[in-house]
Amino acid sequence: MSHSRNKWGLLIAGTLMTFALASSLAGQASRATGAASLAFRNSVDTPPPDWHGPVFKLSHDYPKSQPKCEAPWLKRQVSFTNPDPQWSDWQGYVQDIIDYVKKGQDFKDGWNTDVGGQTRWYHVPWMAYDGERGREFVHGLTNELSTALSSFVTSTRGVGRGSGRHTLPGAKSTGGVNPQFETWSVGMYNPCGGWSIGQAFPPSGEPATYSKSGQNYARGMPFPEGTVVVKVLNTTATENDVPYLKGSTTWKANGHKQLSPTEYTLCDRQVRDVHLIQVDLAVVDSRSPTRWVYSTLAYDGKDYDPSKPGSIWDRLKPLGVQFGNDPMSFPAVAQSDSKPLHETVLAPISISEYEHYGCSRRLAGTVDQSNSSCVSCHMGAFAAPPPYLNLQGGTIPAIFNFCDMCATYNTANSQYFSDYTYPATFPSNGFTSAIPLDSSLQLAVAFAQYSTYKNPHALPLACPDAKATRKASSGTH
Repeated sequence: MSHSRNKWGLLIAGTLMTFALASSLAGQASRATGAASLAFRNSVDTPPPDWHGPVFKLSHDYPKSQPKCEAPWLKRQVSFTNPDPQWSDWQGYVQDIIDYVKKGQDFKDGWNTDVGGQTRWYHVPWMAYDGERGREFVHGLTNELSTALSSFVTSTRGVGRGSGRHTLPGAKSTGGVNPQFETWSVGMYNPCGGWSIGQAFPPSGEPATYSKSGQNYARGMPFPEGTVVVKVLNTTATENDVPYLKGSTTWKANGHKQLSPTEYTLCDRQVRDVHLIQVDLAVVDSRSPTRWVYSTLAYDGKDYDPSKPGSIWDRLKPLGVQFGNDPMSFPAVAQSDSKPLHETVLAPISISEYEHYGCSRRLAGTVDQSNSSCVSCHMGAFAAPPPYLNLQGGTIPAIFNFCDMCATYNTANSQYFSDYTYPATFPSNGFTSAIPLDSSLQLAVAFAQYSTYKNPHALPLACPDAKATRKASSGTH
């Protein structure tokens, strides 16, 4: 991470810490109204007049009381301490989660939030504020982080997001050019998780936090057992680019305009096809050393037969399961002291030549960062206390691009690949004021966007935000 950017970010953060949130009751009410309209906005853009396709609607009627959710995987007898776990030990556990998630989902017209006449899935607010990567209007997809280029580094936008572009493993090179593809994704929480989100972001749109013993917390945390999170990741690559995408979905997304095989615009959008490549799953399980269990499914269509299409779920293959950071394995410890992974259990998949795993074979998905892992990345979900900006390595932990990330044993890697549970703060004394968000990176983005909204002149945005877009469309100035 750039030292000059860190210094600049810290200077700004220090300056921001000198002003207060409120001025008057009337001013508070006005800001609350504005926050709500932006927090629960469906998308950062709007359909053109001649659009006849799907239009995304944010699911934010969060449960008013904490529900009980079916969770058959919690009844599975699995060991979180076995030093030599096998995929066969965990296959049924992961299948229970898949069976829960796939009810009512055929991927034909997007993701169905209502299943069996009831709301089964909820979205996180504030994801339609960022003009560069915010929710697009067709399916509510946001531009994901990259695999080949730096992600979650402090940028001039102040929210620590990377370029949103990546080089896809297994892609064909054309004329010596290694093409780059965008990833557009949408995440959902089941009713148990939706209740927590609604507590953290009430109808005012402003984050609900409180302080206890000098530490700041978000209301509704931690997520209760029974919480399920699913994220659907789509790529602009086609089966002509990546053969194993054969038979995948074809959704429309208002993505960035493509200028060349390796270049995209930052702000200009254009409706184009995207294809399912990965589905991430996460559940809360109190038996886990981190309270969470992750799995990721990779799309595998290399044997797809259009005369026998079957269900697309049959072509989504689990890459494995992860429930901890393996803090006794390199690079959390020296190579000479490293023990075999036992908090990551990889599945014996037939498409491994196309997939990449995370740091030292920890679990990560097809289009995820290969120097991180599912658990280590999500455990970096923190927010600076409002209204301060989220500055990676400044006000919140840096979860990407710190020095020698995954490359050698050092203090940063030891902290990053450690196990801890909510409400513990990040294992570094430098971030004790950061708000722990119980592994929810989507909530971290929501807090970050709210902070940017509260401080519109603190750092320049790469593209007009939703507030500017709304004013322009309404003709106000």
